Amino acid sequence: MVMKIFFPLEVFYPSQAGGPANSIYWITKHLQTQGFEPIIVATDKGLQPAVPLNKWQETVGGKAIYIKTYFLHFPLYQTIISLLNFSKADIVHISSFFFPTAFITAFAARILKKKMVWSARGELDPAALNHSRFRKRPILWCIKKFIGKYPVFHSTCDEETLYIKKIFGDDARVVQIPNYIEIPAETARNARRYLLYIGRIHPKKAIDNLIKAVSMSEEFMKSDFILKIAGKGKKEFENDLRQLVKKLDLTEKAIFAGQIEGEDKQKILADAFWTVMPSHTENFGVVVLESLAQSTPVIASKGSPWASLEKEKIGFWTENSPETLAKKINEILKMPETEYSEYRQRCRGFVEKEFDITENLEKWIDLYKNL
Repeated sequence: MVMKIFFPLEVFYPSQAGGPANSIYWITKHLQTQGFEPIIVATDKGLQPAVPLNKWQETVGGKAIYIKTYFLHFPLYQTIISLLNFSKADIVHISSFFFPTAFITAFAARILKKKMVWSARGELDPAALNHSRFRKRPILWCIKKFIGKYPVFHSTCDEETLYIKKIFGDDARVVQIPNYIEIPAETARNARRYLLYIGRIHPKKAIDNLIKAVSMSEEFMKSDFILKIAGKGKKEFENDLRQLVKKLDLTEKAIFAGQIEGEDKQKILADAFWTVMPSHTENFGVVVLESLAQSTPVIASKGSPWASLEKEKIGFWTENSPETLAKKINEILKMPETEYSEYRQRCRGFVEKEFDITENLEKWIDLYKNL
């Protein structure tokens, strides 16, 4: 019997407007090969115009419909489509506490006593809860009051497991599974002299700290290295970052590259000297794996669960203050070529060994089958 799993989502591949767009896609794509039937209802956020909207289609990631959505804080049509279709599934997998279609579908699934998995996706981190807290607090109160410990919660790291239990109680059922990725082909590298930030342009990503850090790095400022900032977000915040670049006299040293996807994304990762993820908080940070898969080492903040970068000698795990980041940038720019080459040689093997979705899909299958 085919097991149907329903996913009400804000973003889904080919959208690149957030990490879950890819991480959930990698799960559903490979579940299909094992006889599961994923059903996805997503918005059109981050989609290119060529993607058909408001019609069901068979994709390699499952049966999907992308809904034309004008207001993400009130996705009425998507919510209606979700409520009309979730009951056909055996399991409802929720991937947001605060996206309206997700939590409304969760309430409906609870009423019908559907089996439910709820992925935290970083939203229960105290810093994340503090953002837009007056909107989030009543939603979270309702979830705790009317749904409570009914779902099996999914976390990606030890810290996230603690956040879930802090809110829902020590007896909440939590299954910890990291984000696995589909290992991309290794892109031919044309080494370039740039540090790379790639991801969403958002205050939690601490891009301002990274910009300040390069301005404080003596090695960076006297070199021909540049900082590339790839991604997009709200125009107001991006404009704030551009003004900071101008204020620090970095207009020739810090370049905004815009949204980069597909093969171009793999190329910019492969050609980079180092990738930097300076976020205040991250429940995971798929970009770390994407960079390592192209053999490019990573500096990640201690707000992320990447202590293994230093253990495996494929990067650094550090505080994200501008001063600390500047010291680490000085260190990597002065690193001997032989040592740097050894860092690159270890990166891809780590991802292949620990985070290949094809080698770890059984963990998801076991979770679904044992609900």
